[in-house]
Amino acid sequence: MPDNQGRVIPSWPELVEKHARLTPNATAVVDGAQELSYRELMTAARGLAQRLGELGVAPGSPVAVAVGYGTLLPTAVLGVYGAGGTVLLMDAALPRPQLAARLAGAAATVVVTDKETAPLLAEAAAGLGDAAPVLMEWTPASHTEPWQPASPDALPRPLPRDPAYLVFTSGSTGTPNAVVVSHGAFAAMTAAHGEVLFGDVAAGCRRFSLNNPASADAVYADLAALAHGRTLVVARPRVRRNPEALAEWITVADVEVLDATPTQITALVTAGHVAALERLSVLILGGEAVPAALWSRLRELRGTRVLNLYGPSECTVDVTWAELSACGDEPVIGRPLPGNTVRILGPDLRETPAGTTGQIAVSGPQLADAYLGNEALTNERFVRVEGERTYLTGDSGHVDSDGVIHCVGRLDGQVQIDGFRVELGEVEAAVGRAPYVNQCCAFAVTEPDGSTTLHAAVVLDPAADAVGSPATITRELADTLARHMRPRLHVRASLPLAATGKTDARAVRDEILAERERAAEGSSDSAGPSPETVRDAVARFWRELLGVDSVAPDDDFFAIGGNSLRAVKFVLRVRRELGVEMAMTQFFGAPTLRRCSERIDALREAAGSDG
Repeated sequence: MPDNQGRVIPSWPELVEKHARLTPNATAVVDGAQELSYRELMTAARGLAQRLGELGVAPGSPVAVAVGYGTLLPTAVLGVYGAGGTVLLMDAALPRPQLAARLAGAAATVVVTDKETAPLLAEAAAGLGDAAPVLMEWTPASHTEPWQPASPDALPRPLPRDPAYLVFTSGSTGTPNAVVVSHGAFAAMTAAHGEVLFGDVAAGCRRFSLNNPASADAVYADLAALAHGRTLVVARPRVRRNPEALAEWITVADVEVLDATPTQITALVTAGHVAALERLSVLILGGEAVPAALWSRLRELRGTRVLNLYGPSECTVDVTWAELSACGDEPVIGRPLPGNTVRILGPDLRETPAGTTGQIAVSGPQLADAYLGNEALTNERFVRVEGERTYLTGDSGHVDSDGVIHCVGRLDGQVQIDGFRVELGEVEAAVGRAPYVNQCCAFAVTEPDGSTTLHAAVVLDPAADAVGSPATITRELADTLARHMRPRLHVRASLPLAATGKTDARAVRDEILAERERAAEGSSDSAGPSPETVRDAVARFWRELLGVDSVAPDDDFFAIGGNSLRAVKFVLRVRRELGVEMAMTQFFGAPTLRRCSERIDALREAAGSDG
């Protein structure tokens, strides 16, 4: 596969097979006590490829993969490529309507599932009628003849223009867009990581994390480790979401290189697990902007090299990189990865001088092919600049006098939440469809800890009673929106209008933030012992941490805006203000207001009886 300099770049599956032939008994994937060698990886992938071929999968056929997060995931990707198919990785935990919409949008012909995920995907596909894909429950057969390094049977070699995978991104019109990434682009990203990461920064490391969510394109950067003969160490979802479990996993699993979001790492630091980060050889940040406070803290890590990688899905995960130790105190996205060209363009699509803010634009072999079935959006975002096909990222930035790129925000209504790209328009559309919602205005807030939270101000139908409460609407949204896209709701009598007659989103945001500040000041001004119950205290903590107006007894912390970082802050407040030692695992097991309060009461009673 030639890059933009004429070099031939092997595809990802070719490179994985190459290392399987060179070191067949080397460990490819580790998931707890389960290990998979490169030989076993190839054997299982070949068996899946044969089954997919029997089901009619041909070159270019979209194949959805919804298996448990573990050894099956990389095996399934390699198996789909062995059949010539195009991969659509899916998280079976997504709401059923989202799963169905993605299956339909991708026109998936087959869905690869396992015993646990098969019922969930069957339910999602049930309403697709004649367009429903074939569901294939897959378990690698133990009786399959082992793949041999000397075997003349090689995986099909994809052409550079063949589609490698689809990834859905949030859409401003309310409908997610499927980005089509070719094998040539995937190979170029893998090669760029090879030069910077595997051949330089992490040259001596073997154990790399498989930590990014299956439905995020960053998982393909994790998979690049297999193309360089390394070992993938699986961080299960329950580990990713719990800072205490993640810190223990880093130590016990002997992980050398961790790729994570800034939110995930902030939660680790806040929970006091800096020592776990200092056990790593390399820490890679990506998926969202790095807060200045975290940037400064990570520059102080001893013995751990820290990289910040940047890139939209349309550019195959990452296109720039910066090593924090070589940078100043201000977060930057650095310089282009090998093979990529990054320009700062003005409104006329001409390159701006150094120091002048404009739109970040990317050219090179990592560009995606298109938005599936959306020619208008493809032509709008992929343009020609100085004779090169170029993607307009929508991100605002500038280049300093040293040639380092700074990203300073967005030019539109797009935000990053926990490593996922979210269009405010899609959030507004979903909330607006909820029963009893007459008006909606979605907005984002950058919190003091540097994280970003989603909010939605709503005007309810006057006829709405309890069924139109924020808690009820939140439960409705749980059936249509992924967790990271569910906003905190604020009920308003009306929404302010701008001079254009449209809702004034800035005024809405300012009103709600002012109310939050007044509420926080009122809470801090109260003196003397509080008569509030444990449930009252927990509800107050949640309101302040999550920025919500009210909390119902059965509200789930994580469904109304909580994440791992805010969970850490909550547990610390319980310890500081209620005098109760509550472990993160105990909170994760009781995430509703009612159950959490009961758990704290029980812990308090147990501590009293022990005394």
